[in-house]
Amino acid sequence: MTDGLMGLFALAYSGLVLFTLASSLRKLMPPVRAALAAFALSAIVHGATTLLMGENMQLLLILWGVPHLLLLPALLWAARRQSSGS
Repeated sequence: MTDGLMGLFALAYSGLVLFTLASSLRKLMPPVRAALAAFALSAIVHGATTLLMGENMQLLLILWGVPHLLLLPALLWAARRQSSGS
């Protein structure tokens, strides 16, 4: 039960981070480029902080890496839909 809740929290946190960052970057660049930049920026920041965690590094990599990769197609789909005007 706890593992499922932790996974759900990780997915919700990643979604909040990616979509908020992409929305903010959309004011500066096209939607698809903003989505990719948000993913890259989030991966760099989370990756750097994960490297500093020592023995918990693998668990933390799973907790942010898997949800980020699961949400990337939805983020790109929303950005393409937004850029096409539908």
